[in-house]
Amino acid sequence: MLKLSNPVALRAFEKALTKVRAGPRPRPRFSSRTADKFVIRGYVELFEELKGIGLHQGRSMNSEAVAAILDSLEGNLRSTARVRVLQAHLGRRLSAEVMAEVGEFDLTVCAKPQKFVVRLPPSVRDIIRDGVKKVTSREGGKISMRDWVLEALVKWVNSQRQEFALLTTIIEVDKSLLEQF
Repeated sequence: MLKLSNPVALRAFEKALTKVRAGPRPRPRFSSRTADKFVIRGYVELFEELKGIGLHQGRSMNSEAVAAILDSLEGNLRSTARVRVLQAHLGRRLSAEVMAEVGEFDLTVCAKPQKFVVRLPPSVRDIIRDGVKKVTSREGGKISMRDWVLEALVKWVNSQRQEFALLTTIIEVDKSLLEQF
């Protein structure tokens, strides 16, 4: 057991334990009928890939699309960091072998156009609109919002493929990771 004598540390520790015992706050429920929506004009192949990732992660295709857009607005920092951490765990040689086997999703080979309506959580529409406006203005207005969103989805698909391949390899290499603490 942890032995703390500093009163400030004790108070902080007790506060943290109280939060842990209370658990996470339940998410408020919102009607999808009144949710902010955005139509993505993309391709069947891309949306099928997103749907597959969502099924694997236990999330909806809508959640994957929102996560992809928000991750891209942050400069793909989190998804890149996760891949790099997994690569560091495996080592350069083995991670290079795994990454060579992971196929990149190529938007140029997509053939069947399709629309998908993304339902955005409350107040996310403004964040996305403002973020995309900043990104497209940095590009000199050369990229449309449609193209930016499709690029964000493709980057997400590729990073999720890489994460899955690296994590699967790590688990196969070191089965002791599956043992309980």
